[in-house]
Amino acid sequence: MANIIRILTGFAALAALAGCTETTGGGATMQASPSGPPLITTMDASVSNAAVSACRDALDAQTDGTVQVVGSEFSEANSAVYMRVGANGAPWRCLVSNDGRGASLMFLGSEGAA
Repeated sequence: MANIIRILTGFAALAALAGCTETTGGGATMQASPSGPPLITTMDASVSNAAVSACRDALDAQTDGTVQVVGSEFSEANSAVYMRVGANGAPWRCLVSNDGRGASLMFLGSEGAA
């Protein structure tokens, strides 16, 4: 009986945490420039972990702040991995082969925009 109560308590705690969201910095998230490519926020299961890791590592090496992968698109030519960086969520895109070679980064925000 005690085990059942512990299990039910654990499920209740997980359910309560499911509604939690993380906020960073309290500032507004930087939008992608309307004149550039869109920031994709859905994940394509065809994009390999190697491609995602290569892009995350390349962006992490060039920026300060936490890198968060927010979307990806698969293509036979190059996959695209979309990321946000730092407290303001600066938008970035990385084109990379699906085996993780040749990661090329592009800032998607407006230069000088807050």
